[in-house]
Order: sequence, then C-alpha cells, then structure tokens
Amino acid sequence: MSRSASKAILFVALMLLASTTPMIGSASASNPVLLTLDNPHIAIQGGDSTNITLTIENAGDYTTSYNISVETVHLSNAWTVTLASETTGDVIPTQSTTIDIAVVLGIDAMPADSGSFVINVSEYGDQFYNTITSTLTVEPSYASSLAFNSVNGPLQQMLAGTTTSFSVDVNNDGNAPDTILLAVDAEPDLSGFWANHSNNTGSQNNTTSSAVDVPENVLIYGDSFIHTNNLETILADMFNSVGEHNSTIANTAGSLSFENHWNNINTSGDVWNTSLRDSGHDWDYVILQDQSQIPGYNRTDEEWIASNTSGIHIANAVESEGSEIMLMMTWGYRSGDVTNAFIYPDYPTMQERLRQGYVDYHNNMTTPTRNVWIAPVGLGFANVYQSVLDSGAIPELPGTSFYDLYDNNGINPSLSGSYLAACIIYASMTGNFTVETNDSIALPAADKLALQQAADDTVFNQTSNISYPWEQSSGPSLQNQARNIPPGWNLVFADQELSNIPAATTQQTSIQVTVPSDATPGFYGFNLFSASANGNSSNSYTFVIEVVPENDLSFSFLDQSADFIPGQITTTSVQVTNTGNAELDLNWALSVDSGPCVVQLIDAQIEGLSPGDVAGIGLTVEVDATATQADGCVISLTGEGMYGDYTYEPDPFSFTLDVDELVEFELYIPNTGPVALTPQNAEQYEIRIYNNGSETVEFYLDVADGSPLQSSIVGATSVNVSSGAVGAWTLTTDVADGVVGLYDQIFIVNYASLSSTITASFDVQPVAEFSLNGPLDGRISTKPGESVDVALDLSNMGTMDLELSASVSGLPTGAEVTFSDVEVDLDAGTTLSVAMSVSMISTAQSGAYGITVSYSSADFSQSLNLELQVADSVGLTVNSINNNIAAGPISEVTYTFEVTNLGSASDTFFVSLDFAEGNNNATIWFDTALSTTSVNLEPSSTQAVTITIRERAAGAPSTGCDVNIVVTSSNDDTVSSGIAFKILPIQASAQITVLSADDSAKPGETITGDVVVTNTGTGEDQFTLTTIGEDCDLSEIFSLSAGTSSQAYSWNCVVDSDEDAGLSSFTFRVTSNARSDYVLEVVEFYTVEPNWDSDGIAEISFADETLSMASSGG
Repeated sequence: MSRSASKAILFVALMLLASTTPMIGSASASNPVLLTLDNPHIAIQGGDSTNITLTIENAGDYTTSYNISVETVHLSNAWTVTLASETTGDVIPTQSTTIDIAVVLGIDAMPADSGSFVINVSEYGDQFYNTITSTLTVEPSYASSLAFNSVNGPLQQMLAGTTTSFSVDVNNDGNAPDTILLAVDAEPDLSGFWANHSNNTGSQNNTTSSAVDVPENVLIYGDSFIHTNNLETILADMFNSVGEHNSTIANTAGSLSFENHWNNINTSGDVWNTSLRDSGHDWDYVILQDQSQIPGYNRTDEEWIASNTSGIHIANAVESEGSEIMLMMTWGYRSGDVTNAFIYPDYPTMQERLRQGYVDYHNNMTTPTRNVWIAPVGLGFANVYQSVLDSGAIPELPGTSFYDLYDNNGINPSLSGSYLAACIIYASMTGNFTVETNDSIALPAADKLALQQAADDTVFNQTSNISYPWEQSSGPSLQNQARNIPPGWNLVFADQELSNIPAATTQQTSIQVTVPSDATPGFYGFNLFSASANGNSSNSYTFVIEVVPENDLSFSFLDQSADFIPGQITTTSVQVTNTGNAELDLNWALSVDSGPCVVQLIDAQIEGLSPGDVAGIGLTVEVDATATQADGCVISLTGEGMYGDYTYEPDPFSFTLDVDELVEFELYIPNTGPVALTPQNAEQYEIRIYNNGSETVEFYLDVADGSPLQSSIVGATSVNVSSGAVGAWTLTTDVADGVVGLYDQIFIVNYASLSSTITASFDVQPVAEFSLNGPLDGRISTKPGESVDVALDLSNMGTMDLELSASVSGLPTGAEVTFSDVEVDLDAGTTLSVAMSVSMISTAQSGAYGITVSYSSADFSQSLNLELQVADSVGLTVNSINNNIAAGPISEVTYTFEVTNLGSASDTFFVSLDFAEGNNNATIWFDTALSTTSVNLEPSSTQAVTITIRERAAGAPSTGCDVNIVVTSSNDDTVSSGIAFKILPIQASAQITVLSADDSAKPGETITGDVVVTNTGTGEDQFTLTTIGEDCDLSEIFSLSAGTSSQAYSWNCVVDSDEDAGLSSFTFRVTSNARSDYVLEVVEFYTVEPNWDSDGIAEISFADETLSMASSGG
C-alpha cells in the first residue's frame, strides 16, 4: 500500500467532516437560482493550487444577471479563495453561466487547516439568492531529513582505531506525524518495514533499549573446536546481553565427524539422540560442525563421502523435529596441516578447501522445502588474516591478531578465536551487529571491538554470496544489507527506527562510528539515509569522516661498530621507521654538534614512507687525519615530513661516532720463487712484517696447518714493531718421505680484527722407487697349443713419475709372450696391473723353463723370475666328407670318418655311436658295425674309421635317422669330439633306354634291339627286366649302384604269323627287389610289314565258266 494506515484514517475523517456540511442552500422552496460545483471537495497539499467551476442556472421565467461573493470567515488563513468575476451577464431562462474560483493553499499548511467556504449568488436586485459550500482539505505530506549539530557538522575528525558517537537531528519535514527509518550507505528497507509492521503491529518503538530478537534455544554438535573455551557459553552470554534467551547447549568430543554425530544421534538412549528428540526444548537452530580436516578432502575420499551422507541424515532428523540447521564453517590450521601437506600446505589453501567443502555440504543438504544456513566462521578468520597481511606483517608470526586466534598447537581456538566464532554465529542468526552486544567475556575492550568489527564485516560486507535467515521478509533486521562500507569500518545508528515523530519537529539520535585501526588517513564519505515510512520516500545526507594522521618516526643508528678511521671517509646510515599511520614524504638535514668530523647526506629525501616501512638515510663521515682514538663526533639529524596538506616535524635525532685506531700492517717473504725442499732435509728462511699503523704493536705469527709440510718458528712467536718499522721471524720447514711437488705453507698475523696472510711455496723433489710382482708361487702353467694370461702388478712407491718398458728372456722354442702394456707411464703413488699373455704352439715340447720378466727405464729397472711349466696337451678332431648316407637291404654301404690326434702325446681314442630315441632310432631299421672301437694315434696323426650299414627293415623315416659319432681321449676322458650324420632309406627309381636295331618285320619274322637300365634311385638296388606282350627272349636279374647303368641286353621278338600289317607294340618292365612296390614299364612300338605271294596280291575264282549277257541292240 502507498499510504500508511494513519494517513488513510486522517483522510477518511476529513471526508466525513465534509459530508456533514450542506452543499447547496436556497432562499425559498421554489428558488429559480440553481447552483452546482464541478468539484465540491478540494484536497491538495501545501503549496498547491486548483480551480473550481461554479455553474449558475436560471430556473426562472425572466432574464436576469447575478452577483457572486464568497464567505471565508471560518476558513484558515492558509487558504486563498479568489473569484474570477463577482458579476455575470444576463442569463435568459433555462440557460446557465459559469464562474471560475481559484483556490491556493499556503506551503506551510497543516491538515488542521482543512475547512470550507460558502459561495453566495443573488439575482440582480437581490430578489432571489442561493448559496453553495465547498470543502477544502489539506492533504498530509511526508518527508524527512538529517542534520548535524556537532561542531564541524557533517565533517568530523577521528583517529584510526577509535569509536565515537555523533548526535544527529532527524527532521520530520512533512505536515503529519511519521515514522522515520535510518540506515548507512543503503536505503532503508521500507518493504521489510511494512511487512514486519503488518506482522508485528504495535511492536515498533524508537527507544535504544528494545530487545534484539534472538533464538530461544540452540543445540550444537561439534568437537574440540566447540568445547575449547566453551563456545556455547560465550554464544549464550551474547544472546542474553541483548534479548531473552533460554539455553544454548553443546554435545562435543574430540575429532568427531558428521558420521560420528549421526551414529550417536541414531542410537537410542544416547545423549546425542535424547538432546535432539527428548530434551524438552524446541530448538530454533541446530549448529553442526564437522571434524576439522574432512570437509577439504577430495570428493572421492571415503571420509568426505561418509560426512556428506551423514550430514544429509542429520538434516533430515533436525527437520523432522521442526528445527533449522546451521553449518559452522571452520577455520584452517594456522600454518597448514603437516599431516596433509599436499592438500593443506598453508592456511590460505586449507581455508579455501574447507570453505568449498562446507558449501558442497550445504548444497547437498538443502532441499526445495528445507533451508540449510552457513555461519562463515572460517571466513572470519580469513578476514583477520587478510587484514594483517594488508598491514605488511606476516600473519603466522607471533604477536599478530591472526596468530592470537589460536592456542599453542595452532589448531584449536584461543579465547579470541572462540569469541570471533561466537560473534559470527550471532550475526549470522540475528542479522544484528555484534558491536551492539554487551557480553561479559573476559577480553580487553579493544580486542573485543576489533573481533566484533571483523565478525560484522565478514557477515554483512564480505559474504554476499551466503544466504542468512534474517534476509527473509520476516527477518529481525530492517536494514538493507547491500552495503558499501569499507572493510573494518562500522557505522551504526543508535535508533534505526523513530516512530510517530510529530510534523515539523526534530528528534535527536546518535550514530556510532568505529574506525579500523589500519585505516589510512584521509577522507571517507558515507551516505546517511532517512526514509519516511508513511511517504515511502527516502533522503540521503553525506557524512564525512576525516581520519587524522598520527605521524611518528623512530630512529636508530645501528652502524656504531663500523670503523671511523682518521683520514678516511666512511659511508653509513641512520635507520628511520614510520611508526605512525600515514605515509610521509621526508626531507633531511644533518649537522655536527661536536668532534673532528665532516658529514654529508647521501639521501636527503625519502618519498612515500608508508606506515610500518623502514628506510635508511645514507651519509658519509670523514674523520680528520689528526684525530685520535679518544675523539668522538656528535651528529644531529633533523627533518620535515609532508602528507597531502599535512606537515610533520619530527624530533631531532642525535647520535655519537667514536673515532677508531688506524691499524695497517703487511707480511713479506724475501725469497723469490718456491724453496727447493728434499724430504728429511729441513730448510731455514725468514718472514718479515711491516707496521704501517699509527701505534707500536706486538704481532704474533701463526703457522697454519701445512700438511705434509712441517714448519716451526725458531725463537719467539711475537715481535714488537713500532709504527713505520719492520719486524722478522726465522722459520724452518721439513717434509716426510713419499711427498713430492709444490706445497704451500700459510702464515697469518691477526691484530685488532684485521688479518694479514702470506704464503711460502716449497718444491719437494721427487724420489724414484717401484716394485714388480707376479704369481705368488712364481710359476706359469700351460700346454702346447694353449695360451695363458698372467697378472703383473707394478707399484710406484716413490715420488717420481716413471716411464717403463717391458721385456722377457729365457723363453723356450714355440713360446710367445705379449703384454697388455709394453710401455707404461707409472705415476708416483699409483699401481698398475699388466696382463702378460704366454702362448704355446701345438708342437711345443713339454717341460719346465726359467724366464725373466723386466720393466725398466734408462735409470731404473725391476725384474721378476718365473718358471714356465709346459704340460702335455690332449686334443682331437673328427671329420668326414659326408653328412648322410643312403642304405638299403640289397648290400652294405660304408660311412667313413677320420680321427686326428691334436695332442702332444700318443693317445688311444675310443669310438662309440649314439642313436636317437623313438622312431628315429637307426638300430630299428638298419644294421650298423664299426670297423674298430679304438684308435691308437701318434701326435698329429690321422686314421680313418668305417661304419658298415645295411637296411634290415623297411619303413625308416624318409628324413633319415640321426647317428652321433663320439670319440673320447683315454689320456683325458674329459676331452672328446664327434660328428653327426644321417642314415637315409634308399629310394627306388630306374630308367629304361631301348635301342632298336630292326623294328620292322613281316609276320613270322624277327625284330631285334638292345635295352639298358639305369639306377636313378638313392642306393644300390637289384632289378628284374622282362617283356610283356611279346616273347622277346628277355629275362634278366642284375644289381646296380645308385647312378650306374646296366649292360646292353639284347632282345629278339618274333612277329606273330597272323598279325595284321601296321603299327604294333610290346612293353619292357623293370621291378625293384629293394622296394617291391616299384615297377617301371616302357612301351616299344614296331611295324608289321605286309606279306605278299609271288602270283599276286589277290585270287579270283568263278563257279561258272561261262557268262552270257543280253544285248539291247546295236
């Protein structure tokens, strides 16, 4: 509705008043003057005006004119009524005329100025008259404004970290009573006000002592984050400080997860169960807090899944009890979680993962019919962390406000941390500022204020993406939460609602302003809004807080330990720290108050020195050359600071420089180049020192460890040297055997924190010495035809590098020696292993021979005597020119192989045959016999051995049978040799060649020729040769070796006497005796000649001797 209830009631009352006033008056019952108004009731606001049109109708029977006047004696002076004309022209009967009346309402008019006026109309001559009344109503107007009556008005100065209240005049600029709402940096929520007004009629007042709407009963499920410092007690204290509260209780135990809480809630008789369901309380909220690490785990982690599922179960159980659930988003560990360093390496990372975990819990637990709220406690910790970080400090270090939120383990909360958590829960539930509470928690007031401000900033400014229960239409707060107040600032009206302010009056309230401790000096503007509840309009007023800079500098001279030497210029600096709260541009000046010094600034200006920053002011100091160690210089530093329009003059800073002694000395060795040094023969020499300082000094010479050199001072270790003079020490140096090369000996003199070092070089001369070692028993054993390697060790025990060559003498005939290294570079102190290879030819004679091995150079040589023992050798080889042989049943075949003695002595070799297993075993199919089973051979001699083979059964594998010939030495049965061959079953095959001598004849005559058979099989075979079809007197049996042909066998065939002339044939047949299934036939063709008698080729005979024939004539 656009008007308030009080406004509507006032307007209706005025209307009722108007209805009681007669609209038309007349002088007689048959008055011919008829009057009407187009708008008999005028309702306008102050400063407005309008017109009324009066119509005069002539109801008489004659033409007349009219006089018009108004009576305003009972009308407030706020009204001005003016006739456009006081007379009319003539109006004929039944016609009418009109007169305009202007009505103007003064700008300061009040609703009480409402009233009416009378319009009098009479005929010319006043025979007839009539009156009509017009009602005038002053409409209520609504407006509000703010004003300051404090000194400097809307511009106020404050220091950072302070809180001040300022008086504010709230003006009802309307003409009717009104309720005015106040807000900072956002228009007051008028819709929320009317919604709340309709639901809570009569509950609003403008006093500062009204109770905050807080929940009556709160139940908490959590772990050590809750029961540390009894968070439930702190929260209850805050509730009780502002409103009526029944109880807040907590069920907690260390490290409990949502799953643990649900198991307890779901267990009948458990206190977790009875607290929720049977405690006798109607819980407004149930706060749920998960174990401190689980919410940030990966969503596939079993513990996270269990907590998420259990949280949904708990939400269902809480909803069934008619309560609402609020998740308490927890904080990250102060330095991250070392037990989960990969996902929680530091606080910011852990906090962000926990935040997202609770958001996901919230999303999964929320349903279309159920809200789940979040109290962003962890984000409150993050707010404090960021504030410390923005100040330039390290939040995790002791002494910061973030560090102080934790107890000693950096996990559980301190009292400050628990108080911050309670503040955030309070603001999340009620929508009210925690700075307005008056709890009794034992924390310093400044600390509590800072924590309250952090909590309010977190809930009301930093978490617009989180929904809160008080943001609903029936929520307890009237203020729109879309604020633009900078973080850490807090501006709160003492009264956010002033009810029933009389019209045109002023009521006074106050606004409390809290400036954060880290606020930068400057001007901060805020819009203060006043809204008329009845007028549904708002007005704003700009309020400016100037944060006044608190400038301060601290100085320190930290370079007192530097050397300020007479006659020298030293660069140093003064450290300045901006301990104020404003940035400064600084100009410096330097002066010497006393002492033999000249000073000059290097850095005369510092620009933009921020609060907490440290800078160095560089300067040079030149000490007079005549100054002594007893002198000192007093120096003063003055400056001027500027920041915008502000200036600042720091207090002068004075510091003293002590003049130091001039110390300067140098060591010297007269020798040029390294000193030649032979081991065990010490060398003596001198070291000098030059004192270039200003005082006589006793110098001590220190001999550094120069191993392997051995140096010592001859005489005293110290010398007294006056300024400009020279002192000296005598020293000796020796070295042990085995050392060679260049070595340095360092000598040091230390005085007055200065040091001088000098190095003496020594060239230790080399010494030659080496050894040659071989086999421990002094023997080398080998055999003819073999080679053997012998390791020789060369060790250089001297200090001289050697170049050596190898040689050997005493070798027997047939022996040859090679070295892996004939030429050797053997450095001092090294050992080298050389391989000597001794090779014997196969004909070498056995025996023991003395040999000498030497390594030598032009100046040095070492020899090694060894005995070369040559033993008899054993060896053989078996060879054959064939890898296989074919055998059949007709005759034996012979396989020949040779055995050769490769040894150096006579030997007897045993011969044996080895056959394959299974069907491939040659003894199944063949008879085999060795010509001998042993062979006696002299060295290098050879003897042939044969194996006779004959097939005794057909069916051997066509691929042959494997036979291994094994020959073993009798001198050494570990020495053997052998070869393998195959016995193949013969394949029968033949070829017939027919040689015809005469292949044409007459019946009864003979055809002749020769025939030859060739064995084309793989072995010796016996063939049978016959003819088929003609008796050719041929039947031969003969044997042929593979690849050989038979003799030419003659054949004679008589042509049958009754055989017809023409081409005829007969067949030659060959059969194999070795393979009975083999038959070869060849057809021979011949010509049968015709056979004629001498009287002719045909005989004709007749039965009748005569023959007669008829004649046809002629």
